Amino acid sequence: MRTIQSKITLTYIFFSLAVVTLLGVLLSFEIERYFYDRLLSNLQTETDVIHSLLKEASVKKEAKEHTVANLSAISAAAHMRITLIDSTGKVIYESSLADSLLPTLENHLQRPEVVQARREKIGSNARLSKSIAHNLIYVARFVEPALFRNSSFPLLNYVRVAVELSELDQAIDEIRLKIIGAVLAVLATIIATSYIVSKRISRPLVEIGEIINDIKGGNLDRKLPVRSKDEIGRVAELINELTDKLKSDIEQLKKLERVRSEFLGNVSHELRTPIFSLKGFLETLLDGAINDQAVNRKFVEKAYNHASRLDILLSDLIEISRIESGEMKMSFRYFEAVAFLRQLAEDYTEAALRKHQQFILHLPEVEITVFGDKERLRQAIGNIIDNAIKYSQPEATIAVTLKVQDDLATISISDDGPGIEPEHLPRIFERFYRVDKPRSREVGGTGLGLAIVKHIIEAHGSKVAVHSEINKGTTFSFSLKR
Repeated sequence: MRTIQSKITLTYIFFSLAVVTLLGVLLSFEIERYFYDRLLSNLQTETDVIHSLLKEASVKKEAKEHTVANLSAISAAAHMRITLIDSTGKVIYESSLADSLLPTLENHLQRPEVVQARREKIGSNARLSKSIAHNLIYVARFVEPALFRNSSFPLLNYVRVAVELSELDQAIDEIRLKIIGAVLAVLATIIATSYIVSKRISRPLVEIGEIINDIKGGNLDRKLPVRSKDEIGRVAELINELTDKLKSDIEQLKKLERVRSEFLGNVSHELRTPIFSLKGFLETLLDGAINDQAVNRKFVEKAYNHASRLDILLSDLIEISRIESGEMKMSFRYFEAVAFLRQLAEDYTEAALRKHQQFILHLPEVEITVFGDKERLRQAIGNIIDNAIKYSQPEATIAVTLKVQDDLATISISDDGPGIEPEHLPRIFERFYRVDKPRSREVGGTGLGLAIVKHIIEAHGSKVAVHSEINKGTTFSFSLKR
C-alpha cells in the first residue's frame, strides 16, 4: 500500500517534471524561433543592401567585373551565398559557383522562396541544397527588371541570399543543453523539498489514522490530540466533534429507522389500494365481462384510471425520494416572475374551466425579477393550484397574487373552497397525510403533493404559510428573494 508520504512526493515529482519539461520545450522552441526570425530579418536586410548596390551599379553603368567583385566581397564577409535569377528562372549569377557552371544549375523559377517572392515581393524557405549538400535558409526578393536594363545583369528579376543553418543549429543545441541542465537542477531541488514536506504532513496523519481505527472499533471516548492550528489540527478538532456527534446520532438513526418503517407501511398501503382495484377489474373482465358490451368499456376505463393513479403515485414517490436523499439539484437563477405566473395560470386554465372555475391574477403592472429554480417552483406552485382546482367546488375562484416588499416577492395562491379544519393544518405537509381520505383518493390525490411543495420552498430558503377558514377558503403563500 502506498503511503501518503510517497503519494505526495510522487505527485510533486510528476507534476513538476511535467511543468518543467513543458516550460523547457516551449522555451527551446521560442529561442529557436527567435534566432530563426532574427536570421530571416538579417537576410532580408542583406537583400536590400544587394538590391541597392546593384541599382547604384546600374546608374553608374559599372563594369560587370567590378559589380561581381563587390558581390563576392559581400558573400565572403557575410558567409552567405548570393544568387541572381532572371524572370525565366535561369541563374545569372551564383557567388559559390564559377560562371562556367551556371548552365548546369536547375531552373529556379519554382523554388518556394522565388514563388513566394513573385507573389509577395519577398519569400523564404529552409531546405537541403542539392548543389552543396548542406541545409540552407533562403530569402528571395523580387526586383523590377526595368531598373537594371543598363546594368551588368539586364535580365535581373530576383535577388536571393542563403546561409547554412549549421551554426544556428549548433548554437540552439548548446542552449538546449543548458536548459536541460537547469531542468535537472530544479527537479532535484523539488524532489528533496517534496520529501521533507510530505514527511512533515504524513507523520500526524498516521497518528490520526491509528486513533480513528480505535474509534471505528467502537471506542467513541478516544480523543485526537490537537498539536497545531493548521489544517491538520483543524481535522483533529473536527474528528473530535464528529465523535461527540456520533453518540447523539445513534439515537437519531433509531428514530429514522422508525420513520422509514412507517414510510414503507404508508407506501405499501397506498400502492395496495390501486393495485387491488386494478386487479379486481381485470379479473372481472377475464371472468367474462370483457364480452359484455354493456360493461366492458366501463371496467377498462376504471382499470386505466387506477393504473394512471398508480403511475402518478410512483412518480411522486420517486420525486420525494430524490428530494429527501439530496439527489434533486436546484438550478437557481433570476427570472421574470410576472410572465412566469401568467404562463402557469394559463397551463391550468383548461382544468379549471372543466369545473366552471375561474382564475384571477393580481400581478404588478411592471415585471418583477426573482431568484430561484424556475422549473421546481413551477412544480410546487402547480401542485398548490392543482389541489385548489380539485378540492374546490364548481364556480369557485382561484387567485394568484404577487406582492413586492423591499427585497422579497411574496406569491400567494388562494381559493374560496371548503377550507381546512384547524386540527389538520399542522400536518398537511406530511407525506400521505390527507384531510379527507376518501375524497382525496376519489380526485386522484397521492398524499405527496404538499410534501414536495414544502421541500422545494424550503430549498429556496423560505417557508410555506397556510391560512384557512372553513367554508371560506385557503391561502398558501411564500416569499422569494429579488
